[in-house]
Amino acid sequence: MDSQELPDNGNKGFRYMLLRIAFALLFPIFVFFLLSFLVCLLAIFMGELSISDPISMPTQCKIVSSSVDIRSSKVCELGLLNYKAKHVFDSCENSKFRCRYDYYWTSVFKVEYTDHSLDQMQLALTEAPNEALPVSCRPDFGVAWLTKDKFKVNETYDCWYILDP
Repeated sequence: MDSQELPDNGNKGFRYMLLRIAFALLFPIFVFFLLSFLVCLLAIFMGELSISDPISMPTQCKIVSSSVDIRSSKVCELGLLNYKAKHVFDSCENSKFRCRYDYYWTSVFKVEYTDHSLDQMQLALTEAPNEALPVSCRPDFGVAWLTKDKFKVNETYDCWYILDP
């Protein structure tokens, strides 16, 4: 009987060693995937908690002045993609990408509106368009001038402003 139990103990020891090796190999993989899944869930949760869209408030705007002006926007080519440079006057003019300035006409309005959160009058500048559009839909001087004339100085129009947080 003792001789029969010895092979079983050796067989159990081998199985136990195989189980330990499998556990040592599979446990880190399982932990890696579990932590990756938890990080993804955390990222989704944090994305949902991000700052919500700003609140747009309706009000009445009185146009104080209007004009037509020419604006420029620095555009740099990234292969097939283009982007508008955010820092046009950077000292680092050595760019790896070919850049150019796009010029466009814009209607500029100085408006006066009541900020309901502060309960006082505010002055603001607004432009139409307020960014460089593709060449095919960019307004020329005549369109910018007609837009300026469409909105009369000292007239009041419905408008919206964004509440500061």
